Amino acid sequence: MERTELFICQCFDVSHQLILQTLETEENEERIVYGNFHLVHLDFWDKLKSATKYIFGIKREDGDFDAMLLRPEDAGKLEQFANYLNANTSTDNKDTTPSLFTFCSKDNVYNVNYDIHKKTCYDGSIQTHSELSICVSMKPGNVFYRLYRVTKHLLGYCSCYGDIDSFEFKQADAEKLHRMVKGMRAC
Repeated sequence: MERTELFICQCFDVSHQLILQTLETEENEERIVYGNFHLVHLDFWDKLKSATKYIFGIKREDGDFDAMLLRPEDAGKLEQFANYLNANTSTDNKDTTPSLFTFCSKDNVYNVNYDIHKKTCYDGSIQTHSELSICVSMKPGNVFYRLYRVTKHLLGYCSCYGDIDSFEFKQADAEKLHRMVKGMRAC
């Protein structure tokens, strides 16, 4: 089965996008879902603020590039990729709270977060809103590595693939995709 799907952020900005795809596999070949995430260039001052925090080992809440909020209506598309990786994975766990996890590409770390926001309305009632976000940060390392990455980051370097960072989900990562689906459906 070959399949390609585009996921766009809740804000409908096409620069906040994730593309997942599978390629036709042979019978004994491991199934892999290939991912491409667009890394948005920030303006110089935001890059400088991000770089300064990165040098001192302080993580930014939204990562070093713009975060992407996954849309609940895309849960079915993502579930097809999770099922492709491992058809035996059950999504009927008794735990209904999706957990947080990270995965890495060659240059960056991806944090998948499930956040619940509470808002007090004018009438005193409290509304809750949840969202599943993907935040991309530069990989941590010793101070010399961080100085090296900061220099490249300030000069416009995002990843070894350019503005699009690539990663893979293997069959062992099927549960991570199922947790993302659970989080999207909880939103």
